[in-house]
Amino acid sequence: MSSIFAQSLIDTWHIVPRVLIIMFVSLYASQVLIEAGLFKKLEFMGRPLARLANLPHEAGITFLASFGSVLAGNTILAKLRREKRIDNTQTLLSAILNTTPVYVKETFTYQIPVMIPLLGIKVGLLYFLTFIASGMVRTLFVIAYGSIRLKAPEPETRSVDPNSTHFGMTTRRKFGRVFVLALTRQGKFFFKVSAIFVSTTFIIFLLINNGIITGLVDYVRPLTDFFRLPPSCVLPVGTYMFSPLVGATSLGAMLKDGILTDLQAITACVLGSLLMLPIFTLRSSFPKYTSIFGFSLGSSILLVSTSLGMLSRGAFLLLFLSMS
Repeated sequence: MSSIFAQSLIDTWHIVPRVLIIMFVSLYASQVLIEAGLFKKLEFMGRPLARLANLPHEAGITFLASFGSVLAGNTILAKLRREKRIDNTQTLLSAILNTTPVYVKETFTYQIPVMIPLLGIKVGLLYFLTFIASGMVRTLFVIAYGSIRLKAPEPETRSVDPNSTHFGMTTRRKFGRVFVLALTRQGKFFFKVSAIFVSTTFIIFLLINNGIITGLVDYVRPLTDFFRLPPSCVLPVGTYMFSPLVGATSLGAMLKDGILTDLQAITACVLGSLLMLPIFTLRSSFPKYTSIFGFSLGSSILLVSTSLGMLSRGAFLLLFLSMS
């Protein structure tokens, strides 16, 4: 047992330092952009999207709130539903629309600063494309379904200023202060993420060295075989289901060592993300959504949202399969 523990520590040490350096530099740079007000300039998208989907202007308000926190946006949405200002269908579509800001924010806080450096420019950008496509599929679904099934809402009786104090006023900060604030705020987040990453990496290596995760081979191998991936991909794809960061790190190392081609690496990453979605939904999203919207509606929102995410990834996998 002590040898397994020691080997897991060694394996963790081989991965962690490089990833943490990349994460710190990249996350700090992204936080500078956030402090400079980049996201505030994107909030104007909320009301036009709601209008295209025949959603009431309140949906645009919850969309803007979701730039700060999806939980906050959905909490406002649930309150509107309890007050019978929107119905179940409008709530479902609005809740899916509220996930769009996540794709915008994660572009600068996770995809560009973390995933692209880990996977390399070519594979990283391809993976980023699948990520953006997933967000676009959800948005297009909301617009298409809403325009077909919902009636156009009544004209707005009042306007909402996204720069009002309710949503937080945009302030101009001096250039130097932006860097200080970015370091202060990102520092706490970095240490939190680092602790989770290091502990998760160690636990996963402990499970691998104990032979527990290798039990996933029987379930993952048929899929890797179907998509013409080499046997060496089975374990990283299985790991990706529980920790995308660790899985992507392993696949990036295999790509760098020439074990995988670019096409095999991107296929393995997208396959891992597809398998990860239902696990992430059950582990993280299900408790939040059912507590906010109730079991029935919360489950329906997650079922539609997760299915759309898996559908878009499945389409890319079939495309990659045709190219192999």
